[in-house]
Amino acid sequence: MFTISVETQFKASHSVGLSKASPEPEHEHFWAVTVEVSTDKLESSGVAMDFALVKSKITEITSQLAGASLNEIDYFREKSPTAECVALYVFERLEQTLPKGVKLDSVTVSEQVGCSAKYSK
Repeated sequence: MFTISVETQFKASHSVGLSKASPEPEHEHFWAVTVEVSTDKLESSGVAMDFALVKSKITEITSQLAGASLNEIDYFREKSPTAECVALYVFERLEQTLPKGVKLDSVTVSEQVGCSAKYSK
């Protein structure tokens, strides 16, 4: 099995209601999104999947979040805009776009250094 990892970043704000009595104020993060995909077979060029292609697919998804207040995006009106839910958001959208034979293993979202959430099936 061959696994590659690709990371991209975007800037967006959110507010998470960790406590109904005292919801946190809206604040901004430079979110880092790391994706791992795997495959049993390499392409004829010797790669599992082109890094640039994976990055462009992630960027296409995260560009819809960049510069936004995540709380105002429809998806996050149903789910809290936590790192966990952002990871799920990216996973659900990216998984559909991968070529046959390439499996999305995980999406890790970090809202600050040392604080991340990972989603995998």
